[in-house]
Amino acid sequence: MNEPCRIFGTIERIRAASFVNVVYMGGSLTSAAGVGNAAVTSWRRLFTRHLYERYHPVYHCQPSEVMAGIGAMESYGAVFTIERNVRPNLPVLVFVEFSVNDRGAPDKDLVRKGIEGIIRQLKSCDTRPDVVLIGAACRPGSADTDSGLVDHSIHREVAEHYGVPFVDVQEYILKTLAARGQSWDDISVVFENKDPLHLNDYGNRLWFECLREWFEDQWRLYDLNPTLRPDAALPAPLVSDELQYTKLVDPARRNKQIRLEGQWEKKDPGLVPWYLDHLLVGRPGDRLTFRFQGTAIGAICLVYGNGLKIEARLDGRDIAGPYTNFGIEFGKFFMLGHGLENAEHVLELEVGAPMSKQNKLEDPTAQIGYLTVATGPENG
Repeated sequence: MNEPCRIFGTIERIRAASFVNVVYMGGSLTSAAGVGNAAVTSWRRLFTRHLYERYHPVYHCQPSEVMAGIGAMESYGAVFTIERNVRPNLPVLVFVEFSVNDRGAPDKDLVRKGIEGIIRQLKSCDTRPDVVLIGAACRPGSADTDSGLVDHSIHREVAEHYGVPFVDVQEYILKTLAARGQSWDDISVVFENKDPLHLNDYGNRLWFECLREWFEDQWRLYDLNPTLRPDAALPAPLVSDELQYTKLVDPARRNKQIRLEGQWEKKDPGLVPWYLDHLLVGRPGDRLTFRFQGTAIGAICLVYGNGLKIEARLDGRDIAGPYTNFGIEFGKFFMLGHGLENAEHVLELEVGAPMSKQNKLEDPTAQIGYLTVATGPENG
């Protein structure tokens, strides 16, 4: 049986002198933490530049990069950001890299829901983009698995179910290093001690080379079978289509579903990360009540070195709320409930008191960027 090209739409757009917006979704490995200059030597910039240099002179296509990588983000958090960060950019080819950040999630079905939701949302975009899952790498022996490597099994499972490509960057990097008599030390960042994940310029170069080889193989498959298109129809969900229908709710905007009590205020917009529109800043005792219709509820907060715990109740029941204190600043997703009955629910959040050992600076706060809701198709 002939193997079809899995990025048929991308290659057709290249040959038709069209736009080719390449979206990169993932965590800090996608945002390229560790490189000398992310605008020049990151694997995503190298790949986009390769498409331009290789194909623009021949076909006059217009490749461009859409950076949608958010450090520390899991798949089941990033799925809520597609409507803001991906869909408006008319995606044609989307690389999805979350195997590293998903690896510690105790709820493996939630990971499956996240990857499924990403694929189903992307495949429902007007541009019908090609979706490619990536298996990222770690220093051998550093992962909490029998092999000591990143476990890609869930992402492979979902990719196979949807017939989308899976590119094993981990295997490529480790084989290439072994063939060249090199080790992880040659690709690891040098300014962080014992960092088992982030890659320097050379490591990003290897990642790019892996994708370049894979892309050229797909081009050859297209030439061999130019009429053999993969099935575009979405299959039934592997676990759930719950995260196919989502929305972001900005609590800093006027919304009749949200009631604020206390001294909440908006953060200076110059200090808000690009992937958030606003940050709602709360201090001890400030309360937020959110009434929503849907099956899942979460929050994207800013964690930082003086962040506070947010106590949470869902439908009158205490649940684990966001913990926004961390040694460095980054956006963090917190799933507060999923698999709920598709009905009206009430989320109550209250900013907790300072923690003596953690909050050693003046004016500790909790900072909320979005509330995230899985709506179901009838409420989307």
